[in-house]
Amino acid sequence: MNLQFGSSGIRGKYPETVNSSVAFELGRLIPRIMGEELALGNDPRYSGPVLKASFLAAALENRAKVLDYGLIPTPALAYQTKSLGRSAGIMITASHNPPEYNGFKVFNKSGEALDDETRLSLKNPKKLTYDGRASSLEPADPREYKELLSRVVFKKKWKVVLDCGNGAASQLAPAIYRDRLDKVTTINSYPDGGFPGRGSEPTRKSVQTLGSMVGEIHFDAGIAFDGDADRMYIVDDKGVCPLQDRILASYIAFLAKKSKGPFVVPLDASMVVDEIAEKTGARLVRGPVGDAKLLREAKRLNANFAGEPSGAWIHREYNNCPDGPLSGLLFLKAAETLGLSVSEMVRDVPEYHMIREGMRYTGKLSQRKFSKMANGLKRILGKNSSVETKLGLRVNTDRAWVLVRDSGTEPVIRVTGESKDRSEATRVMRETLRLLRQVLKGR
Repeated sequence: MNLQFGSSGIRGKYPETVNSSVAFELGRLIPRIMGEELALGNDPRYSGPVLKASFLAAALENRAKVLDYGLIPTPALAYQTKSLGRSAGIMITASHNPPEYNGFKVFNKSGEALDDETRLSLKNPKKLTYDGRASSLEPADPREYKELLSRVVFKKKWKVVLDCGNGAASQLAPAIYRDRLDKVTTINSYPDGGFPGRGSEPTRKSVQTLGSMVGEIHFDAGIAFDGDADRMYIVDDKGVCPLQDRILASYIAFLAKKSKGPFVVPLDASMVVDEIAEKTGARLVRGPVGDAKLLREAKRLNANFAGEPSGAWIHREYNNCPDGPLSGLLFLKAAETLGLSVSEMVRDVPEYHMIREGMRYTGKLSQRKFSKMANGLKRILGKNSSVETKLGLRVNTDRAWVLVRDSGTEPVIRVTGESKDRSEATRVMRETLRLLRQVLKGR
């Protein structure tokens, strides 16, 4: 069996794409290729126990020594892998995808998502022989990760509502935040693989209940996590759920007071991030969409911070994995350092009109279709627009842009558009989607 890795490891619907056979094959290969000392964790998806049992059956047969963390956030599992020097970390999760999905994120001994070379070796394994050495399986506690987050120290008596989304953060995050902050209230903080509270992905729409609660009880902030807690969403002290590009921009402005960067953001981040970076003198670099690719770009540039509007933020001096609980604490610390509330942090960051859509498509855009899209988008945005094709298809003007790219985790083409004018954003998105349908149908 050839294991098919995407930008976020192995991911798909259970059991059509991701099943016990995939789990068994992964458990057979990882100890032989990456090493025997493994860290293992999972989110609460209903299919997790079946995948875990199959993975362990193969891994233990192949002399693995497994530390089993059970329900744990992905960033905690990645950090444990790094801090304890394990050969590999395996997280059974589909992150923010719906409950019918599951998958595997695999980390190397540095706590980094698999690079392309390791993916290739797993896809095309060499035949290896078993030598009969003993295996082991032990329960484990993420003490080192707890110690990492204890380094964020507060003077202000913060009052925060956590929305754990019924996900992997449901047990660990409330305990850590209660240890660091004055008052912590939680919602959706019992693990449930169906994600009944608001779904597995924190979006502006899905965190409205969190916003209402923050406003009603007059707390300082709300923080929501996705299914495996590598993403977070910040709600301000007024209960407002701001566009997270504004949160990202305000945080980069804070970081720029200490260092001018570089700071890495993906191609689909709002143009307001560029504007704030320019005002603060920060060096901003646009990288590929997807946290594993963004990390590689940050490493190449020796950048300490890389962040996506999705709330997947990487602080390389702390953790090589996007870390929702850590990022939430560090954002609060930034506001405290500046003597500002969360709403004051983002007050001077404008919000433009951004629309994100997706269109299901099982293939890849051919070069001919890609060229048709590029020419069509130039007509939609005007003759003065510029085209970028390095990391997808992005067409820009000084007031608007649109990005068309393949999803790395689903059979979907992602379309993101933004304009300083609401009606222009709506028009650009409407015409882009119409063009995309025509191109995909071969017209």
